[in-house]
Amino acid sequence: MSEISYRLCELAEQVGGELRGDGEVEITGVGHLTEASPGEITFVDGPSVQSLCDTCEASALIVPPEVEVREKPFIVTEDPRLAFSVVLELFAPDGRPEAGVHPTAVIGADVRLGEGVSVGANAYIGDSAVIGDNTIIHPLAYIGREATIGEDNAIYQQVFIGERVQTGTRVIVHAGAAIGGDGFGYLQTEEGHRKIPQIGIVILEDDVEIGANSTIDRATVGATRIGAGTKIDDQVHVAHNVVLGRNCLLCGQVGIAGSTSIGNNVVMGGQVGVNDHVSVGDNVILAARASVFGDIEEEGIYSGYPADHHQRQLRIIAHTRRIPKLLDRIEELEKTVEELQKRQGGDNG
Repeated sequence: MSEISYRLCELAEQVGGELRGDGEVEITGVGHLTEASPGEITFVDGPSVQSLCDTCEASALIVPPEVEVREKPFIVTEDPRLAFSVVLELFAPDGRPEAGVHPTAVIGADVRLGEGVSVGANAYIGDSAVIGDNTIIHPLAYIGREATIGEDNAIYQQVFIGERVQTGTRVIVHAGAAIGGDGFGYLQTEEGHRKIPQIGIVILEDDVEIGANSTIDRATVGATRIGAGTKIDDQVHVAHNVVLGRNCLLCGQVGIAGSTSIGNNVVMGGQVGVNDHVSVGDNVILAARASVFGDIEEEGIYSGYPADHHQRQLRIIAHTRRIPKLLDRIEELEKTVEELQKRQGGDNG
């Protein structure tokens, strides 16, 4: 992966784990548990993969206390996945471009660039935009006029950031995302669909990450807001006037309709749909493909169409699967009743 190497004892110190075995083993890379090679380190989640732990070819492992490692050195930690993420950072190649503005970039009037900013080839920055210190604007990115991009941002290739959009610090916007396009607002008239001007903005707070090809529409008035620490996967749509809380997780192809309010620490599985003008409270988990048509105030896990408490939905599914047998039983009972009626009629005759 790279020419970077660490002794195992150094990695144990970095992740705050307990070293067992030879700490002088040289680690030159990272790998998956089933694919790691000599020289690499990997991690083990728990006893369920003990057999893979025994056959893995990695030079060292990161494991929880309940996992036994017999033939190689290892690091013990309560959260191996977290420790492994720290190791991944250590081995991640430094792909940061040099500071400066590429000759083919287009910089508008009265643009303010902070210290250490990098602007890539054919990028565009509109008039009166502000770019914070150490931010990277990758090639072909578009930053609209009067946009304010915070410090330590990474704006990737072919991203569109509309006028007056605001981002906090350490915001990441991946390739092809569109932040601050017009919201989908129309009035139906006798002459056709009349467009409602969208004159609001989008605000991405600190530590927000937006996945590739996702879209976040500007508000009609006011702001569409994405709360600090929220992470949004690829191909997600957040409509105009949505307010999304802090530390939320939105998986691929989630769609949130306009003027919806989402609380803090909300998790939405893939293809979740949320209706317009709906309120979802804090600490709600929406399972994949759940469809939210009304307010959800109580924290918990919800699923189904329309979304309801997950355990209730499971009971509904269980009952639904019994319907074919119940129909067969009804048919048998009807035949029994019909035979009884015939016998009764014969007796009366």
